Amino acid sequence: MSAHHGAGHEGLRRAKWPLIFLISSVLFLAVGISTVRETYRVWQVDQDINSLQAQVDYLEGKKMKFMDLMQRLDSSEALDKEARARLGLRKPGERVIVLAGLGEADASAAVAQTQPASQTDSGTLSNPQKWWQYFFHAN
Repeated sequence: MSAHHGAGHEGLRRAKWPLIFLISSVLFLAVGISTVRETYRVWQVDQDINSLQAQVDYLEGKKMKFMDLMQRLDSSEALDKEARARLGLRKPGERVIVLAGLGEADASAAVAQTQPASQTDSGTLSNPQKWWQYFFHAN
């Protein structure tokens, strides 16, 4: 009976190795899949961080532009220029000439300030001198 019993243990040992190999393979596969998933998740988070950083940089640039614009508009000269260019406002005694085909910046540069007709001595000035005075505020 002992010979038959010893052969049963040998068969049990042979059956253990494939079972151990199978369990080890399943565990290795599970750990590998978990590692790949975690690596992908970290990569995805890094991509999100990079995207958000690009948005932050873009918004910081816009913020700086707006702050610069606010600082420029804070001066009365810039406010006066914007009121003239965008709203068509003018000061008393000032005439506005709109030149066709010019952009807004060129048109605002063409705004000229002149003195009322009663204050200029137009009788003694030649026509080119009147134009010079009109555009360059020369007295």
